Amino acid sequence: MQVPRFVRSFFVTPPSPVAANIDSKSSTRIYEQLDKIILWLKTFQLFFKLQQQLQNLLINIVAAGPVPEHVSFIMDGNRRFAKKMKMPLKRGHEAGGVTLLSLCYILKKMGIRCVSAYAFSIENFNRPPEEVNALTDMFAVKLDEFASRAKDYRDPLYQSRLKIVGDHSLISPEMKEKIKKVEKITNDGNEFTLFICFPYTSRNDIWHATRLSVEECAERNLEPRSLTTEEFSNKMYLHEYSNKCDLLIRTSGHLRLSDYMLWQIHENGGINFSPTLWPDFGFFQLYLMILNWSFFTTIQRYIFHGSKKSESQPKFWDRKNSSKSLLENLPPIPLAVSITGERDTT
Repeated sequence: MQVPRFVRSFFVTPPSPVAANIDSKSSTRIYEQLDKIILWLKTFQLFFKLQQQLQNLLINIVAAGPVPEHVSFIMDGNRRFAKKMKMPLKRGHEAGGVTLLSLCYILKKMGIRCVSAYAFSIENFNRPPEEVNALTDMFAVKLDEFASRAKDYRDPLYQSRLKIVGDHSLISPEMKEKIKKVEKITNDGNEFTLFICFPYTSRNDIWHATRLSVEECAERNLEPRSLTTEEFSNKMYLHEYSNKCDLLIRTSGHLRLSDYMLWQIHENGGINFSPTLWPDFGFFQLYLMILNWSFFTTIQRYIFHGSKKSESQPKFWDRKNSSKSLLENLPPIPLAVSITGERDTT
């Protein structure tokens, strides 16, 4: 927003040499300018309140229809955001963490049950050690922050569950203990689940589920053909949410999945790519993607169920014989009565 001209002139114009001997008329002018500045600043608070009201209205609208059960994010663009803003890389990743928490607030209010985020790929261990250490340190801090919010009844993330999934054999013992502690604190959350994939790749996830399935078949002497797709999916890192991802969103403009959610997105899953860097990804961009998903899901469900007779349809309603049955069940025609009292002499 452009700063008003009276604000620029008031602060930018160099003071007069005789400012110390300012008279009452000049002081009155200063107070008038200050009042204008205060009123201008108050408009930001009013704008913020109006924006909150608009967001709540839009959330209630989309929550009235079908919403995804599982939404996943590839949080790409933190480093480019830091370079664009000329700040350290750590600050860019911190801004990305704030974006994730704010979007979790919104998605939880929409009624979405599960959110997953690609926080750290196994391939990211090839980055410079300084950046890897900074990421893990920040990750540990964010774990404690989420746990405190999930247990605070005044916070929108109250009753949320946090699960850290991935190949934990690649992380330090201290980080493992931290993850176990946070997951135990939030384990009773039953309204919302946040999966943080750290460190994770889809190939590792599928290999992990395959290994567990083979070991189970060997231990219980089961036939490999007896293994179902649902049982295989439940052995993956995201457990019951591994079977399907309804909506996958990637930011920063790259049109690839980077070895993420390859199994979960294969069936009727929507993939949206946004050119916006992850820390800049906000409410209205997310809302349009959710609204688009809800609209086309409603059409698909109507087409799929349109040819089938609705089970909720009353049994007495028969379109073919409805007019015939109504005519047969009508009472006999009443006798004609004149409202003028005259009799029919014919």
